[in-house]
Amino acid sequence: MKYLIIIISVLLMQTAPAAAHHPFFWEKLTADTAVYPADDPEFLEDIVAGGNEASQDRKSKKKSADRSSKSTTTTRSKRVTSPSQKLAALTPEEENMISDLKSRNRKAIGIELLAPLQFKYAILLDMPVEMINDNKLLELIDSWYGTKYKYGGDSREGIDCSGFARAFMSSYYNVELTRRSEDQYKQCTTKVKKKKLVQGDLVFFKTRGSKGGITHVGIFLCNNKFVHASTSSGVIISDLDEEYYKARYAGAGRIVK
Repeated sequence: MKYLIIIISVLLMQTAPAAAHHPFFWEKLTADTAVYPADDPEFLEDIVAGGNEASQDRKSKKKSADRSSKSTTTTRSKRVTSPSQKLAALTPEEENMISDLKSRNRKAIGIELLAPLQFKYAILLDMPVEMINDNKLLELIDSWYGTKYKYGGDSREGIDCSGFARAFMSSYYNVELTRRSEDQYKQCTTKVKKKKLVQGDLVFFKTRGSKGGITHVGIFLCNNKFVHASTSSGVIISDLDEEYYKARYAGAGRIVK
């Protein structure tokens, strides 16, 4: 019995190593103990292989599409830039649009080149900047702008309303005014309605009540605005419709022809 067992063991040792050293032996063992399907490991391999083929197929198609796209783009580019191709004639409406755009561009360039004073007073006068083009007027106003108020003053160290009106009219219009605002009102050769005011007209106010007589004067500019020497802010631009001036407005006169 002992010898029989030894013989069987020897026979097993001769057959088992061949199976153990077979190249698929450990793959089968690993597949059986992994999460892959134990009965049919080739099923997973087919899927993986199929996936690789599908991926390669997609890449191939993508490359083909890219080549096609590049080819199309190149062809289109050649068609657009070809000197032998002529654009269709513009319609009258399109020509008008282009002319309008060119005109606007020229205007925009002009605005950019205007002097800083024109921008400043376009804002103060609430006017389009291209309409503020009287440089002599702008420079005169700006030389006085902000000068403090001084009763009886007549210089840039300090000036009152009638003194400013007198200096302004002399410098710009070469017109000599009397010294007091009430006398300036009498000096006006023509009385002007508020709606008919033009640049250079004098505007007058009664700041001490309706029976107090003319006590304040300014020079009308445009767009309902006038420049004057106010007691609170000095030489400034104001609007005739501001509540204070609207309530005290007494009339306007014209000396400049």
